[in-house]
Amino acid sequence: MRAALVILIASIVSLAAAAPAFAASAPSTPPAAVPGAAPLKSPAEFLGFEIGADRKLADYEQTVAYFEALDEASPWVMVKRIGTTTLGKPMIAVILSAPANLEKLDRYVEISRRLADPRKLSSAEADALIKEARIVTMITTSLHATEVGATQMTLELAYDVAAGKNARLSKALEEEILYIVPTNPDGQQMVVDWYEKWLGTEYEGGSMPWLYHHYAGHDNNRDWFMLNLAETRAVFDLYFRSAVPQAVLDMHQQHNNGARLFLPPYYPPANKNVDPVVYRTINLAGAAMQLACEERGLSGVISNAYYDAYWEGSSNQVGWWHNQIGLLSEAASVNVASPIFIEPGELRGDDVGFPRYEMMINFPNPWQGGWWRLRDIVDYDFTAAESFIETCAENREHFLENYYRMGLKAVERGKTEKPFAYIIPAPQRDPVTSARLVEALMLGGVEVHRASKDFTVGDRLYRAGSFVVRLDQPYGRYAKDLLEKQEYPDTRSSDKAPIEKPYDVTGWTMPLQMGVGCDEIDERFEASLDLLAEFPYPAGSFADGAWGYALRPEINASYQAANELLAKGLVVRRLGEAGAFPAGTFIVPAQKGLAAAAAELAPRTHVDFLPLSAEPAGSTHELRAAKTALFKPWIASMDEGWTRFLFDSFKVPYANVSNKDVTENTIKGYDVLVIPNIRPSIIKDGKIDDREEARWYRPLPPDYRGGIDKKGIENVKKFVEAGGTLICFGSACGFAIETLELPVRNVLDKVSDDDFFCPGAILKVSFKTGQPITYGMPENGHLFFANSLAFATSVPYGKLDRTVLASYTEKEPLASGLIIGGERLYRNAALVEYKVGAGRVVLFGFNPQYRCQMAGTYKLLLNAILETRR
Repeated sequence: MRAALVILIASIVSLAAAAPAFAASAPSTPPAAVPGAAPLKSPAEFLGFEIGADRKLADYEQTVAYFEALDEASPWVMVKRIGTTTLGKPMIAVILSAPANLEKLDRYVEISRRLADPRKLSSAEADALIKEARIVTMITTSLHATEVGATQMTLELAYDVAAGKNARLSKALEEEILYIVPTNPDGQQMVVDWYEKWLGTEYEGGSMPWLYHHYAGHDNNRDWFMLNLAETRAVFDLYFRSAVPQAVLDMHQQHNNGARLFLPPYYPPANKNVDPVVYRTINLAGAAMQLACEERGLSGVISNAYYDAYWEGSSNQVGWWHNQIGLLSEAASVNVASPIFIEPGELRGDDVGFPRYEMMINFPNPWQGGWWRLRDIVDYDFTAAESFIETCAENREHFLENYYRMGLKAVERGKTEKPFAYIIPAPQRDPVTSARLVEALMLGGVEVHRASKDFTVGDRLYRAGSFVVRLDQPYGRYAKDLLEKQEYPDTRSSDKAPIEKPYDVTGWTMPLQMGVGCDEIDERFEASLDLLAEFPYPAGSFADGAWGYALRPEINASYQAANELLAKGLVVRRLGEAGAFPAGTFIVPAQKGLAAAAAELAPRTHVDFLPLSAEPAGSTHELRAAKTALFKPWIASMDEGWTRFLFDSFKVPYANVSNKDVTENTIKGYDVLVIPNIRPSIIKDGKIDDREEARWYRPLPPDYRGGIDKKGIENVKKFVEAGGTLICFGSACGFAIETLELPVRNVLDKVSDDDFFCPGAILKVSFKTGQPITYGMPENGHLFFANSLAFATSVPYGKLDRTVLASYTEKEPLASGLIIGGERLYRNAALVEYKVGAGRVVLFGFNPQYRCQMAGTYKLLLNAILETRR
């Protein structure tokens, strides 16, 4: 009956009806223990508590140990190591399927790979492979580590499979191979350790004073095309190389005062580069999960709300452009593992698709309030996961055939629809960053070619070495979505209608973010192309430089090389004016140890150490390594985490400083103080003044409370006046403006969303080149604007002086994404440097390192630090 019901739902959502390939018979071999293995223990027997019990959690070490115990005891479970986390923990995938399937796992994964690329298959071969195949699926859990329920649930699910306690799962896994991946091991351990430390106190279930991913915190689910993080790369490898699933369920948790569980369908808008069959299949699987919840009496399930179907960048969505079914579940949270009681009047809608907490077509059975426990989350998640597994098994051949045909369609669209390709011309201002862009595409399964000869497209000549991304490939829609300029649909009925806020950013065009030249090609062309098999990073060269070496300032990696040279105690200078080399060129005179350093650094950083036979013309100044302090408040900041990632990547010497360090004035021993995009109320008082943000936080223990207070504010002021450099991003600029009484204002302060709205877009900007902070920058470029600031400066007075280093010079500044009221930015500043006393203040109205995706503006921050002691 359930299989027939799935087919009925499929017809409702416009999937072609097809008889289920899933056989209704019992498994050929019931689950059994491995002969001679340790006895199979339930989670309760292994851990000493029931899954979902109040205030009880398995940490990551226990989670791995239990899965490994199941692997040893049951032929239905296999554990594989898939990578290493940022902090060195092993990452695993737990694979559940019938023993006969696991014995042929390599064969079934190879079939998945072959079906993903239909260009190499005849129709008959594809049909044969589909009949032979098992559908490969994946459940990813607790990427956001405080969202503990899903990972705990999978221990119970795996045991039920291993012990043969769930006939429905056993039957489904005859047709299916399921991967379970806990995706944030470091965070899971941190969260459990912190939770258990404060059990039985008033801080039980409260927030941690640090990020639950070492660098990214919640933004670890914003890394799914740039692939900065080790964990993202490990799962990406599963997605597109070593497992190649046709369907993924990414399980999360959300706020606790709304719906009990979100399941697809998603809320508008949709993305034009996603195959409609993907959306229809998401709706099918989502409807089946909703129905399963209703059948079990699980109320409060919502769809068509909260989360839109447009944005590129999250774990559950990245597969859409790879012809995969990607599903999101979001269960209402508790206080980590501590139960909460919710009064009926505390339940709220107040979100897109869910304006009020009442019965609606997408919310037909409201939860009425009461106690909400971790066990409830486990039950809802288990029901959704079980339905997902069954739906994929029951529609095995149907989904596999669609997967194959969507690949065919993507290839055909690339052949017949404009654009046909994207070209990254050679040479580039920054060939290392260009190669990094290509690496990200290749990690996502995109084929990239390199031209072996010069060629033309229309009247444009492209040199040999240019990278070509043809769109007539199975993942061509993914490449297009990352390389094209986004035109986010304004879904309002009129200009006067209220704005429906997108879930995340609206523009992500990689070439614009990274400062890489890239051309969209709307006409067919011929070229001699070689398919890249390895990431195309420059080799990095060095030769005997009689006088020394030059490093070009346009290349981001030159800054890493310069920082490492300084750390070795070598002399590094910079050209102050353009000549044979551009202003800002790093000049490294011949000295003891330089030859060995160049020989080691050039291939590792991919930078050319350009040999100099004589001292270059023009004035130079010597760089001295700056002691940099990076402010880290107790209310954890993702922007601080990404700044650390950038500093670690480019070998910027720094130390974190806390509220106490600022209050006790240890900052006086530093040259630079960097305050990331942190609200002034957090900096000063340790308080969150934004209602939306505040609902996610609980009071911290006394040792982790407060801000820098009045004493710290005065110390920051003295730090600058005595010669230090204060660098602020975004909201933190308001703190600097107030503290130092700078004659500048944010022109967007108190402007309503109806008059100006830009939640995340790429904007055009002009740079004042030739200045120390803008060394290596083009005259016209781009920045990322995400609820950022824009400055109106004033004529300075007294000892104050200012330099506007970046400004909005076009009335229509949008390059990619959505902006409303963009004309308000016209002729205002994005980046300003002030001289205050003996020191300097650098105000970035935007985040120059935004999510470590905006490589095109990294140099501004790196220069601001390197040049602080000029």
